[in-house]
Formats: sequence, C-alpha cells, structure tokens
Amino acid sequence: MSPVEPVQSVEISASRLRRKNMTRTAGLCLLGTLLALGSLHTKTLGAAWLGLCIWGFKGPFNLRNTHTNKMTSAAASAWLIGCGVALLLASLCVFIWAEDGDILNPQFRLLFPAAAALFLIRRNAISIPIRIGMTHAVAAASILAFLWSAFWWMRGVDVRGSLASNAIPWAVAVSFNACLLLPMALSKKESATRRWIWFFGTACGIAAVLLSQSRGAFLVIPWCGLVYAWFWHKKTHASHTRFHRTLLGLFCAVAVLLAGAWWGPGDVLRMRQAAQNIQEFQSTENYNTSGGARLYLWDLAWTGIKQSPWIGIGSVERMRRIQHAGDGGSEEELAKLSDVRQLGHVHNQYLNAALDGGAIGLTALLALLAGMTIATRRLARIDPVAAWQMGGVLFMHATASLTNVNFLHNYYVMALSLAAVMPLLAARNEPPSL
Repeated sequence: MSPVEPVQSVEISASRLRRKNMTRTAGLCLLGTLLALGSLHTKTLGAAWLGLCIWGFKGPFNLRNTHTNKMTSAAASAWLIGCGVALLLASLCVFIWAEDGDILNPQFRLLFPAAAALFLIRRNAISIPIRIGMTHAVAAASILAFLWSAFWWMRGVDVRGSLASNAIPWAVAVSFNACLLLPMALSKKESATRRWIWFFGTACGIAAVLLSQSRGAFLVIPWCGLVYAWFWHKKTHASHTRFHRTLLGLFCAVAVLLAGAWWGPGDVLRMRQAAQNIQEFQSTENYNTSGGARLYLWDLAWTGIKQSPWIGIGSVERMRRIQHAGDGGSEEELAKLSDVRQLGHVHNQYLNAALDGGAIGLTALLALLAGMTIATRRLARIDPVAAWQMGGVLFMHATASLTNVNFLHNYYVMALSLAAVMPLLAARNEPPSL
C-alpha cells in the first residue's frame, strides 16, 4: 500500500466531518430562525416543532454515548411520562365515546418533542453555544411579537384580529417566552450583554401580551415579579446596582401602566370592560358578553359533570348542549344566549376535559401538570434557573386554562410543547448555583 493512501483516507474523513458539521450547524441555524419567526405565523411555529423532532430523533444517533446528568434525564423522563399518561387516558375517552382520533392531536404534539428532548439529553447533544442560541431565538420571537402587535396598534387596526392565532392562546404562548427569558437574564453565569438582550426580550414579551388585550395572560406580570424577587432575595446580583434599578423600574412602569389602563380613557387593556360585563350579567342576566358567556358555560359544564362524573358525556354531546342552550325558553331568553349558542367549548380547559371524559379526561389533563411539576422539582436540584423556567411555563399554562380551552388551537399546543422542553435542554449539568 502506498504511503499516500493513508493520508488521502484521513483527508477524506476530515472532509466528511467538516461537511457533517456544516450541515448540522446550518440545520440548527434554520431551527433557531423558525423559532424566532414562530410568533408571526402558525406554519412557521409548526416547522420549528417539526425541526426539533427531527433533530431529537436523528441527531443524537450521530454522537457517541457520553455522560449526562441523571437528574436532567430524570426531569425529561417525568415530562415524557406525563405526556404518555395523558395520551393513554385521552385515548380511553375517545374509545369510550367512539370519537374521531383527531381529538388526540394535542397529546401527540406534546409527546413527540418530549421524547426528542429526552434523546438529546441522554446523548448530551446540547452544547453551551446551542443553549445560548436557543435562548437568543426565544428573545427574538418575543421582540418580533411586540413589533408585530405594536405595528397594528399604531395603525389603529384591531390587534387581536391580526395575530398568528386566536389572541388568547397567542398571548399565553408569548408569555411562555417571558417566563423562559427572565431567569436567564437574572443568572450571573451569563455575560452582561446576553443578559441585557434577554431582559429586553422579556420586556417585549410582556408588552406584546398587554397589547393583545388577553386578560388571561396578564398573570405573567406577577409571575415575573415573583421570579425577580426570589433572585434578588438570593442576592445573586448584589454588585449590579444598575441592572437591579432598571429591572425594578420595568415592573414599576408596568404597575403604572395597569393603573393607567384602569383609570385612564379608552380602556386599552379591556379591564373596565370585564368589570362592566360582570355587572351587566348580574343585573340583566345577559350572557352575550365574554364574562357572561363564561359564567353560563361553567354552570352548564358543572351540571353535565354531576350527571356523569366518571366518563363524562363526550364532545359531541357537549357541543349539542351548548348549541341548544336555552331551548324551550322564550325568545327573550334565547336572545340573551345567542353568543353562547355559537360556541363549541366551555371556556375552561379543566371543566371541558371533565365534561367530555369525566374523571378520566380530567386526570389526563392533570397528568401533564404533574409531569411538569415533577420535572420542575428535579431541575431545582441541579439548576434553579431551569427550574424557574419550567415553573413559569407550568404556572402560565395552568392559570390560562382556567378561562379558555387553549388545546383547541394547534398554535398553542405547539408553543407549549416547545416551551416545556426548552428548560430541559438548557439545564446545566452542574451543582445548584445561580
């Protein structure tokens, strides 16, 4: 064998490795771009969801099996098990009521990224530059969400009708970004430049939520205040006085904004409208408002749950009852229910699940919350920043589900599936430290 042949073989192997690395880098850049643009269109977010799944199922097999933190893997396993249990129980409900399998789309959309994340974690496929890049993509998504909503607001166009999805699930999805960014912005492990970028992304996310006028997502503001108070209590940034003052100024500005929205002219955030709707409902029993419709539907759901607490009444019967609400009453009574009769769900994820599938359906929904809760606790043992990220996503998902059935929107399900795995992928395999 000629001495030149081994040299040529090495050169060929090196060339293949370079091409493989270039392809991998290009794919990750594309995934980050899709994540950043996800706040503008459902299909873009769907492409990001698909890209994460492909990366998770294909990428790790090109890597050697390396050491990874068992607690991070355990946290990812908890979330995956929660998704699996939810799918099994939801499938049982579909079987009991002989319903269309399309009802299981949310559970499948949550399961695949959870499995992909576990594969990536077990192969230790997430490097520090990838973690930073993913966080930058989330920040870019928040900034674009704010610019998009601010553009339509300044033009005098209805912002709620110009978003990538229904305003409520869209706003909650953007609030996930703020929950993911703020703990990273408060971590002293990151450089000052990166922290300022992520802090700005957090502010833009909160502003976008406010511009959407989706009151169910406003709880992101007190949550961010809680996160900041905890980090401040731990004195993680005792020497960064300027950063503290700026962040504190942000929350003071938001508080002033909310007060101005309540007392000022125009009712920009629809806060007074909510109070007026409740007063109108109490005085006239008119359900043709967002608040009145919810109160009627919640009562309707509770009645149905009491009739069949174990297996529910099925989605078909649920829709029939809503669309025939008030049948047999006078024309005046039917007129007060005209908006209710056009709806298809009861505006509460928990009641909707219990009405459709009884205790089985509700347990399927709670399995997701349990999986996220266990994952949060396990992350807290190795990386408090990742734990606060997961806790924020859990809090916003759990509270937003009280006033809307967000799982009916593919955009929300994909946003939740991506947001839930971000803390798992970004967790540092190190002893607890801020």
